[in-house]
Amino acid sequence: MAHCIYCGASNPTDASFCLACGQTLYREPTREANLSARKTAQNWSLPMRVLIGIGVCISLVMLMIYIVNKNANSKSKPQNLAQFSASVLTIIGYDGAGNEEVQGSGFILTSDGLGATNYHVLEGAQTAIAQCCNGRKFEIIAIEGADADKDLVVFRLREQGASGSLRDLPSIPLETSGDISVGEKITAIGSPQGLENTVSEGIISAIRSNNSVRYLQITAPISPGSSGGPVLDESGRIVGIVTMQMNTGQNLNFAVSSEYLQSLLNQHLQLSLSELWSDNRLIGAATESTASSIEEQNRRDADLGSFTGEFAGIVHNDTVNVSAKFGLLVEETDNGLDGCFVVLRPLGGSGPINGLASGEDIRFVATSGDERITFNGKRTKRSITGRYIVEKATGDQEEGWFSAKKSRILDTNSRLDLANCPTDAELQSAN
Repeated sequence: MAHCIYCGASNPTDASFCLACGQTLYREPTREANLSARKTAQNWSLPMRVLIGIGVCISLVMLMIYIVNKNANSKSKPQNLAQFSASVLTIIGYDGAGNEEVQGSGFILTSDGLGATNYHVLEGAQTAIAQCCNGRKFEIIAIEGADADKDLVVFRLREQGASGSLRDLPSIPLETSGDISVGEKITAIGSPQGLENTVSEGIISAIRSNNSVRYLQITAPISPGSSGGPVLDESGRIVGIVTMQMNTGQNLNFAVSSEYLQSLLNQHLQLSLSELWSDNRLIGAATESTASSIEEQNRRDADLGSFTGEFAGIVHNDTVNVSAKFGLLVEETDNGLDGCFVVLRPLGGSGPINGLASGEDIRFVATSGDERITFNGKRTKRSITGRYIVEKATGDQEEGWFSAKKSRILDTNSRLDLANCPTDAELQSAN
């Protein structure tokens, strides 16, 4: 008999529902049913235990890989940072009397002693020394490349008290910064206020262009003396060179893009500092300091003023891969530009010029013997840059680029005596 737990009525043993109330009848599991259920559970528990064990093993392996990678990264970053810091220079420039004139930063580009810094760090200095964080001292013996507009110079080092060639110096490899993006982490290394090997971290907060020059706006703190130091990405590539900060605002710092250094390595000027800044009637030393802020430079460039004045800079012949110093004496009148173009060895082409300045655009032609040199470029209030073409009597052509800064301003009341523009022969005999 089967008893209903709801109404208590007795029902046949094989009944499924109570004959009195219709409720489903409850029966206790038989011994055979209990054994079958237990066997099923045992059959399932074995693969489940295997799967759980495999999952635990995988989790432990993944955890170990994460810990190893984390430790490796935490160890490699200081090692790389130490390597790069050993390549950073503290630079001190001196005037002709041996007095300290300027202090900045720089870095070693090649193991045989080529380095780089800002143009304004060495501007006007007659001699300069550079010191590594490991205490080694070097002399800056030659300028290999220079670009005033991009505020960059490349120089060659010689160790003090040594006569042999340098080798095996710690260096920072030069790579392009074209793929850098806003938000990426960066590290700046330099000598702010002379405190060498100072490391500061931040991000790329913006990428800006001013006068066709690419700048990285960075949040890494910098101070006077940081100029010329490298800015590195997380992979240790140099992506910029610290160049300026805004006087107004909070932590608004800028680095010129490192992509411009490669062209300076190809100039091969081999000029001493005194030669680069020599102050004579042909190649005047630039007197205007680098802009302390992009806003200030934009304000000055908005008012170009008269083109009359003296310019001094570098001209490079791409055809023969040779560079030289040049000077431009020019007067702007209602009829256009008149003046003299003078270039020192190993290049030539000195002679009178005439041309036109219209807004930012300039064009002038220099006539030298049987050669005609046509210059086309852009100007700001303080500088000129552009390309030129040399047309020879033989029909051959050469081409290159030029870059110069405005130096001494000529007396606008006096006319240039075009008849006295020096020739290449006169310049060579005078030097």
